[in-house]
Amino acid sequence: MLSAAFSGFHNFVRLCRGGVEDGWNAVWGSGLTGAFLNRSGGAQAMIQGAATYAGFTYFLDKFFASPSTQQTKSAELMYKDVPIHD
Repeated sequence: MLSAAFSGFHNFVRLCRGGVEDGWNAVWGSGLTGAFLNRSGGAQAMIQGAATYAGFTYFLDKFFASPSTQQTKSAELMYKDVPIHD
């Protein structure tokens, strides 16, 4: 469920931001995932989960990503949304 939530929220954030693809989508997507996964614990647990997931993702992105990967994206990981017509 973790992967599905993260992927869904990551794409939701990208869609809300007008298709912008950058590291902030991962941070916001992680925060929403943390809140979603802690929803049974109430509002305080959701806020703590969101802050923990988003902070951890930000930390990993800023401190462990090489400078070359921050500037360019691999073409195999990029995709284009294609509208489906009935």
